[in-house]
Amino acid sequence: MKKIVIYSKSYDSKMFKIKKDFYLNNKKNLQSIININNIYKRQTKRDNCQNCEKKINSKDFSSFGIDYIICKKCLHISGKYQNSNKFAYELYKGEKSKFYSLNYIKDFKGRVESIYRPKVKFLKKIIKDKFTLTDIGSGAGHFLKALEIENIKSSGYETSNHLVKIAKKFIKKNKIELMDFHKINKIIENNKSDCISLIGVLEHLSDPNLAIKSFKESKSKYLYISVPLFSFTTFLEHANPKVFPRQLGGGHTHLYTKKSLYYLFKKYKLNIIGEWWFGTDMPDLYRTLTNNFSSKNSKFFETNFHSFFSNYINEFQHILDKNKVCSEVHIVVKK
Repeated sequence: MKKIVIYSKSYDSKMFKIKKDFYLNNKKNLQSIININNIYKRQTKRDNCQNCEKKINSKDFSSFGIDYIICKKCLHISGKYQNSNKFAYELYKGEKSKFYSLNYIKDFKGRVESIYRPKVKFLKKIIKDKFTLTDIGSGAGHFLKALEIENIKSSGYETSNHLVKIAKKFIKKNKIELMDFHKINKIIENNKSDCISLIGVLEHLSDPNLAIKSFKESKSKYLYISVPLFSFTTFLEHANPKVFPRQLGGGHTHLYTKKSLYYLFKKYKLNIIGEWWFGTDMPDLYRTLTNNFSSKNSKFFETNFHSFFSNYINEFQHILDKNKVCSEVHIVVKK
């Protein structure tokens, strides 16, 4: 099967509207990340790369109070501390999980149409035959709803009770269930669907490699993942400590690179059959600039700045996407 590679995705006015919380509530979002980072700093220190398990020690940079190490073997970016189950529980199942659920409630249908249906269409382009799917870490069910609209039978599993309740309000045919952290890998291994999806999940797991091993042991033929990447946005966040970091920090305690992902799939003898490279590095630049602007700027200045940026934002972003150094990637692999 020949690999299909796609680049970029339009960032339009609908996306600006959906992501407006990032622009309007910088201080609140920033404080939430700092609070989560403080919880992360209470975990056990890391000795090995989270991706290739090579010994790591000296830090390469610090961001929002956390030290990070770039693996010399696979170029994976690991946080100084373990991404433990205890940390995950506090973040996604305790009181902190309410922070994640708030934005999911807003404009559910808009998110499904603008963000999640394109993911389903991408997957259908790669897997041309009819297929069933098991979605791990379903959040508020946006992807499950998009699959439902596209007539793809699927079931989902989510660790946050808050998000499961939201999902059940919108999903009619597909199903979502509450799952325990400790059972994630068993669910992956024992499922019987054609495809497993981990949309924005792999980077949150205490042992991502174990999830890949579980897929290898399962009856599923395909694995669909999306992960945040070490990219222009990461450098932007590092240089602007007063702006909410969307890419690195909080629940994202480590980041993949093109090299570390290719290393991972080669290690487990998985064939990449589809890639979609796109990011929001330029919208992140826009957000960073606006949050650093003086409050004394005139509305005329602000309007002209927005007009300039919105006219060229997709062209700017395409340069990063085409070179596979953007903030996100979607990959489909086959056994």
